[in-house]
Amino acid sequence: MKARVRVLLIALVLGAVASAIGATLQLIPLDWVPFANRVGDLVAHVNALDTSDKLGLGQPSYDTQPNTKLGIVTIDDITLKSGSLPWMHNFPYPRSAYGSLIKTLKAAGAKAIVFDIDFIDPSADPAQDAQFAAAMRQLPTVLAYAINTTTGSNIGEETVAPTLLPAAAAVGFSTIDSPGGYFLGQPSEIDTGSSGTNANQLLLSLATAGVQVFDGKPLDVKAIPTFDEGGGSNVMLLVPPSHSNNQDSVTKTDTQHVAFPGRGIISFSNAYVETAQELRPFAEGALIYIGSTAQGTFDFSTTTRGRLPGLFINARLADQMMRGFYMRVAPLWLDIALVIALPLLSALVFTFMRTPFAIATSVVATIAYAYANLFVFVKELYWFDLIHVVLAMLLGTMFVAIYRVMYEGSQKRMVTNLFGKHVSPAIVSDILGQDDPKGALALKGKRVRTTIFYSDIRGFTAMSETMTPEEIYGQLNEYFEAMCNIIFDYGGYVDKFIGDCVMAVFSAPYQTPLDARNAVISAVKQQDKIRELSAKWTAEGKREFTVGMGVNTGDVVMGNLGASSRMNYTVIGDNVNVAARLYNVAKGGEIIISESTYLEVKDIVEVDELDPVAVKGKVAPIKIYNVRSLKVPVAPLETAVHT
Repeated sequence: MKARVRVLLIALVLGAVASAIGATLQLIPLDWVPFANRVGDLVAHVNALDTSDKLGLGQPSYDTQPNTKLGIVTIDDITLKSGSLPWMHNFPYPRSAYGSLIKTLKAAGAKAIVFDIDFIDPSADPAQDAQFAAAMRQLPTVLAYAINTTTGSNIGEETVAPTLLPAAAAVGFSTIDSPGGYFLGQPSEIDTGSSGTNANQLLLSLATAGVQVFDGKPLDVKAIPTFDEGGGSNVMLLVPPSHSNNQDSVTKTDTQHVAFPGRGIISFSNAYVETAQELRPFAEGALIYIGSTAQGTFDFSTTTRGRLPGLFINARLADQMMRGFYMRVAPLWLDIALVIALPLLSALVFTFMRTPFAIATSVVATIAYAYANLFVFVKELYWFDLIHVVLAMLLGTMFVAIYRVMYEGSQKRMVTNLFGKHVSPAIVSDILGQDDPKGALALKGKRVRTTIFYSDIRGFTAMSETMTPEEIYGQLNEYFEAMCNIIFDYGGYVDKFIGDCVMAVFSAPYQTPLDARNAVISAVKQQDKIRELSAKWTAEGKREFTVGMGVNTGDVVMGNLGASSRMNYTVIGDNVNVAARLYNVAKGGEIIISESTYLEVKDIVEVDELDPVAVKGKVAPIKIYNVRSLKVPVAPLETAVHT
């Protein structure tokens, strides 16, 4: 019991260590080692969206239908390299060109325009700004601007050119910090606070401003789920558009092969030269985003789904707002609870199973959690922590498994050292198969009923005087090898060799109702083997000998006996002394058994009752019997019931 409690406590400690590792990685700032913190966890979840079918999770629920109210016009590499008009090959473009495009899109039925292009300074040619502004007044247009955070934590703005600002229906910021190098999301609005250059302002993101202008009413920003990036920045998480290997998913452009779920993506070069009638299927009733995706414009960010143009990121944020699908985040306390509780639970379960089954169960549980976690994300866009919980569960399993292997290995070495050369391999295997091999041996000693066997070579001293030491050792080893094999066959444990005497116990460390039978059968078989060996030795010119044997059954104390530096698993007690007395009584070739043994084997042996013998410590002599033979042939008993 104490061993079980010790293993349990150590397993829980190791599980707690694994939990601490997972929780630490979960809580470190997003700027540090992003592949291992919550950024990495979010990347793992978003990547699952692309492989959800292969993982057996089904299709994501949010992206099944395209947003028919959103379209994108992109200044892409096709436009810059082979645009139909010469000025298209040089960016930035004349602002009057954007004015012309707005007029065409208005005629095509577009409802609103969002430019993901910075217009910070007035144009060198005032006429350009005038034409652009005039077009914006005809069709609600949102312009972008950049913001940054100063060293004093104040918001700095790179505002829209004053020549254009009055004509814009709204403006929105298009940039925000990317912790750990990843664009995770964007605040829908920022309150600048009561201090700083731009105090007391409510800044809208480009996506928020665009959707509000398109809808003609304020967006309920407070209802949008957010994620705390740290430093007081709460962002609406981006569900990035997926990449696609299918060129057909990209309409009239080579842009990034992005499968954007909207009206389509059209190249600026095509949009500019097409008529309103030709653009009507693309633009009518839609919010149109216009921006650059050309490689040379460097407007790219790394998202959890890979590197994407800023235009697609801002359009996707608007897409999420328009269709109302948001990534929701589990409370941090719940994620921490999971990363602590599940590894501890795995460690706890580990202690009640054998190591192979425990490892298999823990791995299955980890896979089940990962599947359930990703299923909820794919279907509901609800983000529970994955990699840190899974890592902690696997680490907990690994730590406890290593401990168990080392602990059980030491137990097995101890058992093997005690029993490996004294009992049959089947018994050793049985002991080692116990949950607590050491405890199974009852090393502190236990009172049990068992059968003790002694055998002794008759006339060995006189015989040894006529033999060389080499001859004595050779013949004794051959004899002991044969006797031990028979003892092992019948479940006996060779306790010790005392010169030419063998002491064995049936059975140790486990007792069965068949111990006395097995001991007597073993003795008969040993006498048969001795006669066989004698014939062989005679033929080889060696000295033959006979052996007297004694068997007694009764209560003894069984356990580890000795000093801390040297111990022996043995039996002690009055019944051991009785067995020793019996083998001394036995003549060569005889098997003397006590009455207690006879009562358990009388149905299988032919005996002669002998005169009772006195035993030291006993008041009355004890009845003894000489076993002549077995009544019927008896094979080795392969199984027995432990008691």
